[in-house]
Amino acid sequence: MPKLDPAKPLSRSVPELARHHLDAAIEQLDEQRNGIETAVHQARKHLKRVRALIRLVEHTHPRHFKPIRRALSEAARGLSEVRDATALIECADSLRPYLEARNAGDMAQPLKEAVERRRDLLALEAPSLARLTDPVIEACRKAASDVDGAAFGHREDAPVVLAEGRSRNHQKARATLEVCHHGGHPEAFHDLRKCAQATVFQAGFLAEAWPFAMAAEAAEAKTLTDILGHEHDLEVLNILLHAEPHLFGAIADRDRLAELIMERRAALRHDAMAVAGRLYPEGAKREAKRFAALWQLAAAKK
Repeated sequence: MPKLDPAKPLSRSVPELARHHLDAAIEQLDEQRNGIETAVHQARKHLKRVRALIRLVEHTHPRHFKPIRRALSEAARGLSEVRDATALIECADSLRPYLEARNAGDMAQPLKEAVERRRDLLALEAPSLARLTDPVIEACRKAASDVDGAAFGHREDAPVVLAEGRSRNHQKARATLEVCHHGGHPEAFHDLRKCAQATVFQAGFLAEAWPFAMAAEAAEAKTLTDILGHEHDLEVLNILLHAEPHLFGAIADRDRLAELIMERRAALRHDAMAVAGRLYPEGAKREAKRFAALWQLAAAKK
């Protein structure tokens, strides 16, 4: 995975890294070698990496970078329905062991068949592939041009800029974690997941400065994103259960399934809070100073 190079100025390394992932997203959507669902999934991951990269430097020129990040977010949202329908099938599969452990294993296969039927119906109603992918490809090309035109200050500012970007994500995660501790709305857990995803990608971008620590941080953050990703998919499944009950059989079965989904979500949230507490402890400012010094040292060694 490409990384930021401490020996290069941010005005060169950030656009290079952004263009790598934007070009990869375009290639996925253009070629679709393994089908549209895989292409969409991979393209969305590349766009998330670019948004995480922009968040690292956004504080330097918010008026320039925020519109780029928001445009990419909006573009990715246009692809979400293709991915979300498949994600619900994966969610049904992953819920099966829990249902079996709760003596409700007979619900697992009908549940999977229901979300598969829904995916197939959505596929029939979906707009043409070009209508889905062309706006995203155009947004990627524009973002690459806009990042190329950004100013990043002096080369020696890079350690402080990157440390501040990491610190801001950490602080946002801490604030979101506090909301979650006080019975936060599902959106708060979704925001915590976005912070954790940014941490995964940013740790990868910055690995040259602090390889072992960044690898450990990325692994912990990936654990958190996986837990909260499953919790979010269960939330979507629960909403669908109430919005389209005809898909899910008898009323008694639906009620029991909804109850088990809520129980599973509560357990996942509990696990997520424990991981997030370790990943985002107090003391972000001290850690930022340490990171800035290590980035500066890595640049001096090049």
